[in-house]
Amino acid sequence: MGRFLLPNVIWVAAGQMWKDDAWSCPSCGGVMQRPGDDWFCGECGFRRPTPSWALSGDHVLDPHGSAWPIHLQLPGRANKANAASSAAVAAVFGVPPQVALERMYRVQAVAGRYDVVQFMQRDLRLLLAKNPAGWLETFSLIDPPPTPVILSVNARGADGTDTSWLWDVDYTRLTGHPIFVVGDRKLDLAVRLEVANQHFQVCDNLDQAVQMAPPGRIEVIANYTAFQDLRRRVGN
Repeated sequence: MGRFLLPNVIWVAAGQMWKDDAWSCPSCGGVMQRPGDDWFCGECGFRRPTPSWALSGDHVLDPHGSAWPIHLQLPGRANKANAASSAAVAAVFGVPPQVALERMYRVQAVAGRYDVVQFMQRDLRLLLAKNPAGWLETFSLIDPPPTPVILSVNARGADGTDTSWLWDVDYTRLTGHPIFVVGDRKLDLAVRLEVANQHFQVCDNLDQAVQMAPPGRIEVIANYTAFQDLRRRVGN
């Protein structure tokens, strides 16, 4: 427990949906217990520190117990978590939570991420997801079926050349969406979707995928270099 008594560390609890790689105790290797938002090791006593800041629904709780509302233009629970962490950082530099959170509302996109662009007379929302945790969060914010979804995966140096992580992503969350697959490793992704019993079409490129997609805004989800490829293609 002494390892958590650090005067210059501020603990922020923002929650997490992805827990599949956090079940082993980093101290002794035992199995972590996760009742509610808490976590601890029943074998050595390693446990979650008490947070000073925490995300609670649509509010961030400060060290004094005050609840500050979060209003964002960016979608999803993950961005509320980012806002909670950012408010804590801002407070360290003397910026009140209310002021920091008001400034966050002005952010509409982050380096193209969440942008809605016009391409081939269609609206495309560009979403970046680089790992299983990111894909899970992204699936939670896309428009419901039958919204078409384009998935693009590369495996270049910046992405990592091992695509085995695709098997950790729960693609059953896309059930009901028309799915179109592009990118350098589209066949790897196609195999994963086939095993997940998803209906999809493999396309040569983004242009073909957009042409084949049914009406409506298209959600485009890509990993790092695939996302950059897409931005260049749509002129974003």
